[in-house]
Amino acid sequence: MSAARNAILSMAALVIPFAHLTAQRPLPQGTRDVGSQVLEIDARQSGPAEITVSWTPVGAVTTYYIARLAPPSGWQRLYPVNPRDTLFVDRNVAIGRKYTYQVAAQIGDRVTRRVTSDTVLVAEGVFTAQPADGARDTTTVVDRDAEVENAYLSGRARNTRWWLKGERLWRSRWIETAKASGLTPEQLVASWRHIATAAVIYGALLSRAPNADELSRQIAALNGGKDWRVIWRELAQSPEREQRFGFWASAPMTLQEAKVTFGFPGLRTAEQCFGGVGPKCEGGVPDLYAWVHPRWHDYFTMPDGTEMAYVEMGVVVGSILHDNVCMDAQQGTAIACQGWELVTDLTKHAGVPGALEWHKATWNVIDQRGWRAVFGPYPTNISARRSWYDDVRPVKARRTMMAAPLGPLGLPILDQPYRGQERKATIVLLAPPGTKLDGTDAAFCKSQRFKSEESPLGKAPMGTCR
Repeated sequence: MSAARNAILSMAALVIPFAHLTAQRPLPQGTRDVGSQVLEIDARQSGPAEITVSWTPVGAVTTYYIARLAPPSGWQRLYPVNPRDTLFVDRNVAIGRKYTYQVAAQIGDRVTRRVTSDTVLVAEGVFTAQPADGARDTTTVVDRDAEVENAYLSGRARNTRWWLKGERLWRSRWIETAKASGLTPEQLVASWRHIATAAVIYGALLSRAPNADELSRQIAALNGGKDWRVIWRELAQSPEREQRFGFWASAPMTLQEAKVTFGFPGLRTAEQCFGGVGPKCEGGVPDLYAWVHPRWHDYFTMPDGTEMAYVEMGVVVGSILHDNVCMDAQQGTAIACQGWELVTDLTKHAGVPGALEWHKATWNVIDQRGWRAVFGPYPTNISARRSWYDDVRPVKARRTMMAAPLGPLGLPILDQPYRGQERKATIVLLAPPGTKLDGTDAAFCKSQRFKSEESPLGKAPMGTCR
């Protein structure tokens, strides 16, 4: 090899974690073919306090990247290495600690899979490699935090539409995703918009940032023209989402897709804010009962300009039951499923589908026996939101009782059991401690029990959630 190729760099580690790696779960050992060559790595102690890392050269490489794992610290990315160098001397090591290294090669606009070395335990007086002559004692490190921040600002300047709304919400997600990506500053700027898309979707649906492999796949998919809504639905209805949260997030679907996904007997319009008070997320309850009114918050914008937000609104047990019975009843047969109607409300009785549930919902709102919950995120535009479906897969209902109505009135006697089912979207709606509910509805408390019960004069029995 030429002297240039044998040049040795000595660099201290800058602690910039690979978020998707840990000391317990490094990437699999292996190699990645690049053309006709194979990238391989070797790490050996070469001095009292130094480890020499070497690797096979790769043709047409732009640069090499090195990462180091030294438990209890996580993975640290070291400074990129000159493409002519195939040696790295790490003099920032301590006797008695274990070190593992990874090398990846950047070729054009892609980075190969990282290759992992064997773990080296630094010992006194035991050297398995010759000390590297001429290695520089000075250290050169990259400030990854500043690198990512500058890339963010550069990309932001080219994508002004993105940060009109929601930057406070997703800027930190972009930064976290970018730091763990392994992408160069130039790649971060070039993929700024796609990184933002992935970071926002993963954050909203899975409460985490995408790891480097996931980000790479999503950038490639978005570059290939994949609509962000498709990615949204894939993650919203993913096994990880189900396992972590117990239900799917709302996602856009066609009528036919929803029919197949949820097993509808026919085509059904979408449901949002399922279980909340009022038609979908629109409110519509008189101002006298403002405690249930919807409030939109935490707005952000998707790449095509779609404005998204979360909505907080009132929930009562009656609204949960009524939404579910409307879903089960033949469309057009249950009371108030399309909104309040004066005549049907005045003439309703226990034999009308949805009458008991509607009656319970009405008096729950009047008596303030409910709580507020957050739904979404959804598009804020009503037309854009019409194709978004909450998770309406059926599940067994919780125990609750209702009163038999006669028109808008009825004796406050809770003796009619709810015989329908619930949906995944409502089974996770749980009343926090201190919430007042009908005395038969303890199953809807987060604790599933009351701390106290009472019988107000002229009202149905009431309990307060523990």
